[in-house]
Amino acid sequence: MKWLIYFLLIANIGFAAWHYRGVNSSESAIHKVDVTNESQLILLSEFYQQQKKPTASTTGRLCYSLGPLIKKSDANSVLAMLNPLGINAKQTQRRDTSESGYWVILPASESRKEANKHIQKLKKLKVKDYFLVATGSRQNAVSLGVYSQKKLARRRVDEMIRLGFVPRMESVALPRKVYWLEWYKDAKKQLSSTSLAEIKNKYSQVSQIERSCK
Repeated sequence: MKWLIYFLLIANIGFAAWHYRGVNSSESAIHKVDVTNESQLILLSEFYQQQKKPTASTTGRLCYSLGPLIKKSDANSVLAMLNPLGINAKQTQRRDTSESGYWVILPASESRKEANKHIQKLKKLKVKDYFLVATGSRQNAVSLGVYSQKKLARRRVDEMIRLGFVPRMESVALPRKVYWLEWYKDAKKQLSSTSLAEIKNKYSQVSQIERSCK
């Protein structure tokens, strides 16, 4: 009977020790999982913070542009003035529509046949510089020229009236290619007000503006 009691006592002690060790092992495992998850959350947070930071590709860079210059030779001359100042500018070409002109036309006819009658009459009267508008919103109109000065357009209108036509004069944009000189706004060397004044003294239409780099 004593041996049975001793055996049960030892068994209970062994079971208690095993159970205690198992509990500690489980708590340790849970702690490790928590730490690991916490670390992953921190890394994920840092990742999102990094994603929110602006980059060069999303923000772009700003440039100073000097122009417009009508002739390429003028652009080269101004570029030669910038080089000694340490300004690393590049020459770019842009389309400018700030200038207006005057378009003299014969309003659109109802059909191509009617428009061709105007053409034949112009040929017979030996009128030069005209063409038939074949497509677009003014299809079957007859262009009689585009002029940069209103007085020249008015002269053309009067000439056509004397020949028996009823022309119309419209204001239109005159697209042209112009030259600009550009350099980065954050460059070490910049154009001083004195140097800008010297350039403007020679090219009065020139100004310095800020824009996104092309």
